Amino acid sequence: MQRPAVIRAPAVLWPLFEIAAMSALLISYIWGWEGAFERDFTVCVILYFGIGLASHLRAGERPADLGIRIDTLVPGARDALVATMAIGLLLAGAGALLGSLNFPPLALWPRALRDGIVWGFMQQYGLLCVYYRRFCELLPRHRGAPLLAASGVFALLHLPNPFLTLATFGAGALSCWLYRRTPNLLVLGVMHGVVSFLIVHSLPDTITMGMRVGPGFLHFVPGP
Repeated sequence: MQRPAVIRAPAVLWPLFEIAAMSALLISYIWGWEGAFERDFTVCVILYFGIGLASHLRAGERPADLGIRIDTLVPGARDALVATMAIGLLLAGAGALLGSLNFPPLALWPRALRDGIVWGFMQQYGLLCVYYRRFCELLPRHRGAPLLAASGVFALLHLPNPFLTLATFGAGALSCWLYRRTPNLLVLGVMHGVVSFLIVHSLPDTITMGMRVGPGFLHFVPGP
């Protein structure tokens, strides 16, 4: 009978520590020191990527391992396009039924999409390159467990907004699956930005609550 593999303590503790460090940073920022001082967001971004970089150096991961590459650009873009179109059709249909479609003039789309894609890339980096990859270290024999664990933690960071918590769990699981299938962080960052843009301009604030999380959600009052 084959003996079960034994994971040495350091192999477990390092990814656990990195997951905990990233989570502590984001939760403390959202619920504590956001807006507490000038350039607080810049400090958070530096710490965010600093934790990620330390994690990649410890694990011996190269940019290509993280999905920063061009050889998977075409197949990754094809998969992401299919997913984005399906989500977009659902959102547009829901917006039409609710009478909440409110897209800006086309001239404003490039800037809105650019900002959303930058923000999407940052979020996908944390989800995929930190949470998903570290959970893969913790649960190497369980194919679906890292995907669900990473998307679950990602969703919890969007509390107490019920819409965003559910949406980010589903979207996070989809992103992890696409990343595992064809790793390309750049494509998934674009997909995140486009889907966020479609949500904001398809669904009413009474559902999305202005895409707010943390104290911002608690103090948000939807418009008429």
